[in-house]
Amino acid sequence: QVLLLQACCTDRRSSFTSYPIRMALMAQRSAFSAKAMRRSTCAAVKPVQRRAIVTYAAAPSAAELQKKFGIAGSVEVAEGKSGSTKVVLKHGCGSSAEIYLYGACITSWKQPSGDEVLYVRPDAVFDKSKPISGGIPHCFPQFGPGAIQQHGFARNLEWSISSTSADPNPDEKDPAVELVLSESDYTLKMWPHKFKVVYNVSLHGEVLRTDLRVINTDDKPFDFTAALHTYIEVLSIAKARVMGLKGLTYLDKGVDPKNPITKKEDRDAITFNAYMDSVYLNAPEHVELDVGTGAAVAIDSNGWEDAVVWNPWTTMKDCYERFVCVENAKFGKPASLAPGESWRATANFSVIDISK
Repeated sequence: QVLLLQACCTDRRSSFTSYPIRMALMAQRSAFSAKAMRRSTCAAVKPVQRRAIVTYAAAPSAAELQKKFGIAGSVEVAEGKSGSTKVVLKHGCGSSAEIYLYGACITSWKQPSGDEVLYVRPDAVFDKSKPISGGIPHCFPQFGPGAIQQHGFARNLEWSISSTSADPNPDEKDPAVELVLSESDYTLKMWPHKFKVVYNVSLHGEVLRTDLRVINTDDKPFDFTAALHTYIEVLSIAKARVMGLKGLTYLDKGVDPKNPITKKEDRDAITFNAYMDSVYLNAPEHVELDVGTGAAVAIDSNGWEDAVVWNPWTTMKDCYERFVCVENAKFGKPASLAPGESWRATANFSVIDISK
């Protein structure tokens, strides 16, 4: 099976205002390719359609949420795997995204060709018995091991839909959903702080956009670390390369995650031949993952100060060759919020052509 991937980009940092390109790939199953397409540039932004914010006393069904938040042709709330509720965003250009309310986990981001960019591990479950293994899970209020459970609790709790929207422009409707997570008896027992996390996910053409805000609603300050644990599908781990991190100081967590070794990155492109778990401090806003097909996934972020590169190698023999995690993180210096203060970070994902 040959997978095709839209890669429309003359300016490598802006995939949605560029000319079409075409790339031919192997007949063998691949993670990505580019496909020629024709689409208009984005029109000026107009006021968005926004559905009313609704508060529920009990968890509503997918059908109830669809009735209140669905927007025809743009946003659908539906029952997903194992009966879990998901939100499906559809852009007029043909791209799509799926976000499960459990963990606010983006499990799918497809290009207009229908080809998947993200990776969900074969051992992933959707029955809420554990966090979803793949896509873009959350790590909050702790990244990695520490005082509370690994990677915090945000990835294994049900989030609520706050609102949905779509640009009324008939040519370019940008679908979006806003999800919210607040403290509960469960979270307060392990992390004694009141908070509100607001997560906006949207599609702008082929580009996947994320916007995360953490608000201190307590009467005392708190610190936290966080990350988007993004899994990206690659043609082969032997062909994957991460670019844009040369010269950075990084924490090598491969031997002992609790006692990482500080190193300096001297490679133009990071390749993989063993287990890797590295936190790059003060990372640039633009990082790329070459997926091995002549295309790359570009991640443009703001507020996420660090980057993490992870591959489990043979500790996950059935899937390690098919993905690389390139994660946006706030880890080296934890965020500190006084009562009423907020912290914000964005990450935009696009597919670019690097074949030339």
